[in-house]
Amino acid sequence: MKNQFVYTFEIDGKSSLSSFNVEKVIRAATQTNGRVVVILDDFNERVFQEPDIKNGKNVGIKNVRQTVQSEIHLSPEDGERFFKLTNIE
Repeated sequence: MKNQFVYTFEIDGKSSLSSFNVEKVIRAATQTNGRVVVILDDFNERVFQEPDIKNGKNVGIKNVRQTVQSEIHLSPEDGERFFKLTNIE
């Protein structure tokens, strides 16, 4: 798979590898701390329940739909590699 960008992330103090399809990236931005946020074009819908409150009273439960997309946080080092790989000049 030549379209996968492999990066390192930490969970519970342990480093692991993961990847994402660079053809699905719609936006990337460097944060002030040097980390890079990558937004993917993989919209999906989440449905969850929350209290239905009317006039300050709980009248039941309602389903709420929310459209979300993947947001990946790269380390400064992985972010630098990502920009070098995908930069078009």
